[in-house]
Amino acid sequence: MGAVLAAALLAAGCGFVPPLRDPIDRSWYLGQCTPTEVALAKGANPRGPSDLTMDSLGVVYVSSNDHQFYAANPVPAAGAIYRYDAAKNGVVSRMPIRSESNRLPAYFEKNFFPQGISLIEEGGEKRLFVINHRVDRKRRNLSKEDLAVKLDITHFHEARSLVEIFRIEGKGKKETLVHEATISDAKALADGAEPRGGRDLVLNDIVAVGKRAFFATNNVGGLRQFADIALFRNDINSVVYYSGSKFSAVLDRVGSGTGINISKDKGILYVATSLHGEVIAFRTNLKGTGPVPEAATLEEIEPRIRLGAHLDGIEWTDVRRKALLVAGHPNKIEIGLEHFLPEKFTSPSQIFRVSVGDDGALKKGSAKLVYRNPGDQVSGASVAAYYKGRTKERLIIGSVFDPMFLVCKLEVH
Repeated sequence: MGAVLAAALLAAGCGFVPPLRDPIDRSWYLGQCTPTEVALAKGANPRGPSDLTMDSLGVVYVSSNDHQFYAANPVPAAGAIYRYDAAKNGVVSRMPIRSESNRLPAYFEKNFFPQGISLIEEGGEKRLFVINHRVDRKRRNLSKEDLAVKLDITHFHEARSLVEIFRIEGKGKKETLVHEATISDAKALADGAEPRGGRDLVLNDIVAVGKRAFFATNNVGGLRQFADIALFRNDINSVVYYSGSKFSAVLDRVGSGTGINISKDKGILYVATSLHGEVIAFRTNLKGTGPVPEAATLEEIEPRIRLGAHLDGIEWTDVRRKALLVAGHPNKIEIGLEHFLPEKFTSPSQIFRVSVGDDGALKKGSAKLVYRNPGDQVSGASVAAYYKGRTKERLIIGSVFDPMFLVCKLEVH
């Protein structure tokens, strides 16, 4: 009963559909795709593939984390990073992790809960940045009258957001994640003006801009913040920047930033928001080559593209970076219920395509609906990637809760 009440509270605050203010080309889209049968390697279990990204050769890296353990399992199994070669229709395999120093942190065995991921290919090397939400499993000492007890959310609480940096070594099926660094700072936002949502660091998605540098969307938690968003629809979240040595909040009052990505020359940053359903472009002070600056700046570039859905992850359609794929949730009531009642609910999925001009600005009127499904093929789509070779074309869709990501066969055109 507590889970139902918690889901109802979540749905009450998040169920509003953002207003559709921009035209979207709906003349052609997939309502049902022809799925590709994807084989799983022994022991592979990519449950909750909420984020994925693809390299320049068509290899897809998938973040797997069972997001339904909040209600279902007080001692959840650790997540993992999976690998799938879309170009060669390979099997889905769990990537092994080793440490560069042979002293891999012990928590990777039981306390690795990845969410947003980002791949950067520079100087002949590939690095994968992974947001890891470590969990404190200690039961809190609460009285029976405490609201948390009544809502049945006393098993654990999220401790903090870490960023794990891995170098990818090896080739093909032998690729391995080599752990290089853990970025953690309990007082990350201690300096500077007080962000509206507070100083918490609860990272959602990430985009790498250097060997140790990144931008990330930061959606703070807490009862006051929940009421601020749910009841008053206030923009209280932020975008943070890590320069390689320190964090800073570079954009305040963001309407629940979810997906984030960057142009090839690092000059334009793109952010998708859940609260207002917008894709927004910002000019940065970063350069395509050379060291990253200690302090980053963002300047908004018009227009904003409003897609009329609660937006989630964003990925480029190809290495040219001329169009973005944006996942969206038509209504968060369903996905809120699915979070707590996985056996009874599915939620609809949408994937949009938005074009980018030569100047990096989003193209007004370019939005197209690529995929829409009520939830029977993929429930709660959170991200999508696209692969096109000489003989095949694939749309790969990740999900917040599903036990597997969806690979759609498309006609080459």
